[in-house]
Amino acid sequence: MYAHINALSVLPYKYRSITEAAIKLNNEFDTWNVVKLSLKDTEKLSLLEYDNFDMTEFPCLHHSCQIDLKMETLKLRKHSSKNPPVLHRKELLVHPEYPELTKFKNLTLQLEKLGAFANIVKLGTKLRWQDELKRLKISVKNHEATSIG
Repeated sequence: MYAHINALSVLPYKYRSITEAAIKLNNEFDTWNVVKLSLKDTEKLSLLEYDNFDMTEFPCLHHSCQIDLKMETLKLRKHSSKNPPVLHRKELLVHPEYPELTKFKNLTLQLEKLGAFANIVKLGTKLRWQDELKRLKISVKNHEATSIG
């Protein structure tokens, strides 16, 4: 389960408290904006830093911090700048009253109609995602998707 930093208040108490414990343990990585929670092992989670979350249609993952609450360990990681993991469907991560929510939802709906998410499992990195949009002749600008074919 992923949640944007602004949506922590609407997480179920169990996951909110786990995130708060991780934040207290983490004294090295303060630029995160998304938390990745494990539904299977609540002792482990990751704090993720995506670039320009609001402005970029598909933010790239720059840094992450894996935290093991039981062992009280942190593992920092810098991700590839050439082909980093990319984030889709931002509307699923934010607070229900987030100012940009409608813009995020509309982009996803447009991309769904254009068939961009048909093979989403294989499109988790920047270059693959860009190649798929090019193959489908889809242009994305200012959170608007259009067919250029």
